[in-house]
Amino acid sequence: MTEALKARIKALRDEIDNTEGPARAEALDHLEQAVRQLEGRGVPAPAWARKRVEADRDEDLEDQFDNMPI
Repeated sequence: MTEALKARIKALRDEIDNTEGPARAEALDHLEQAVRQLEGRGVPAPAWARKRVEADRDEDLEDQFDNMPI
């Protein structure tokens, strides 16, 4: 199962790099789930995947503050 998750993460990298909009957002969500599952099994996720997930979370958080009234 671990190898399948690693393969899925690799495939998601290509999908994220080659899509935009809602499809990209969905692929990022799937990447986050796969990273969590892999790390939940005690296997470290690739550094690029962790960074991509963290960057996506940071963007979401920043978007919330961009829409906040002053």
